[in-house]
Amino acid sequence: MFFSERFQVSSKLIKEYGAIDISLVCDIPLFIDPMLIFNSEKKVYKNLHESIVRYFYFLYTKATQRLTAKEINAWFNFSEVPNNWLGYSLVGNKGLALGEKYAKFLYKNIGFAINTHGISQSQHIEKVMLLYDGSGKDKISDLTVNLIKGFLCEYTETFSLKYINAEFLGKFPVDKAYFNYETESFVSKEYVLPYVYDEKGRKEYVLLTPYDILREDEPSINRKDFYDSYERIRTAIENDTLRAYVNNYIGLAVKQYEENQRRNRRALREKSIKKIEKAAFRELSREYPELYDYYIKLRETDIDEIRSTCLSELNTQLEKLFVSSQKIISLFENSGYQVNEKLTAREEAKERLRYFKHIIEDCDGYKNLYVKGKQIAKENDLQRLFRFVWYGTNYKVDAEPNNGRGQADFIVSMGQKDQSIVEFKLASNSTLAHVFTQVKIYEAANCADGSLIAIFCFSEREYLYSEQIVKDAGYESMIGESIYLIDCRNDNKPSASIA
Repeated sequence: MFFSERFQVSSKLIKEYGAIDISLVCDIPLFIDPMLIFNSEKKVYKNLHESIVRYFYFLYTKATQRLTAKEINAWFNFSEVPNNWLGYSLVGNKGLALGEKYAKFLYKNIGFAINTHGISQSQHIEKVMLLYDGSGKDKISDLTVNLIKGFLCEYTETFSLKYINAEFLGKFPVDKAYFNYETESFVSKEYVLPYVYDEKGRKEYVLLTPYDILREDEPSINRKDFYDSYERIRTAIENDTLRAYVNNYIGLAVKQYEENQRRNRRALREKSIKKIEKAAFRELSREYPELYDYYIKLRETDIDEIRSTCLSELNTQLEKLFVSSQKIISLFENSGYQVNEKLTAREEAKERLRYFKHIIEDCDGYKNLYVKGKQIAKENDLQRLFRFVWYGTNYKVDAEPNNGRGQADFIVSMGQKDQSIVEFKLASNSTLAHVFTQVKIYEAANCADGSLIAIFCFSEREYLYSEQIVKDAGYESMIGESIYLIDCRNDNKPSASIA
């Protein structure tokens, strides 16, 4: 299931090398943050940052010319690199590439990414994502992976040749390993790399990624943080004229609100004032792109905070995905679960859910949903754990398939006519009551016969609330049959000796 298991090397050795022990069942929700490459003291990372900026300068030069659609596709379009097993996919490692839409956007806005207005220390490729609708950590990570693919191949090859048996290795021509500026084209290169077989039975190479360029949350430079940082940015503006204009524009917006409230004899609300200030700043940023550069300059100086935050995110995610998942899977494997593949997909899914509930409630599995007493499990984490306990099954387990009416969490099937939907919900989810309508829509879209619902409760209040929601919907008789309330509390399970 994990890189260490598949290629018979210890997790400790992988960690000492500086990499993470990836899952080979589904993606890990970790992403490369380019700011960690820029902020590093390591010479290899400094060289990587320079090579990334050099390629963006090349794109900028080309964008000043009138390019054909073919040329834009060749230089500005980046395909997904699934081989590092980082991302959102709960089944396998295939996600969505940046695609043609992003290529056209980058072509149009590359000048914005390159121009620092003499404010920030350096160019940052993620700056362009501040303008991109639909930007996210997976997008900037995919872009970065494409531009450092050769480095990741060399990094993995060095480890593999030293520590992995030759029977697990193969020679692979890696597409777009590096860029040749003389021929102005990407070049393939052959590497010796570990491999797995994809869903079509073809060999697919696997890449390791250094842990010190990874994080779980949004990249250090992101749109939300830019808007949330408007007060810091206003203070950081060194241009007196621009600072005065920004402060005056925002002040006028607030003044208009205050006058309107007094006119209508309404109280002033601090929350509303902050919202108006942020909206005014957002309007200004369209007119004055220098504001983006002052934001980036601030992030360049936030080195210690960024490193500390990223390390904390990484440790928490690894705790969830490796320590917790391995323990809960071990409990599952060692508790005598018997697979009977003569069962229908629905009945087998019910058996797995019942056992999953048993492991969490009765076999101390709940302990793996907490770190130092703090709940770490989100809906996505629980889905991932459930996906892990289907490893090696002949049943087909599709996670978050979208067949026209939204994404069901799981569809378990044994052939086209034998499939069942499994939906996970946290009891704390504000839309919990909607789950029954939701699954009916999924059933119609997927031609599935009935759904199974698992509701995860982390407090007594959540458990009682979930029970009431089920009763109010008229499904009380289905509890334990097709609706499973899973008690994840850590305050109601005394040891056997005390009990």
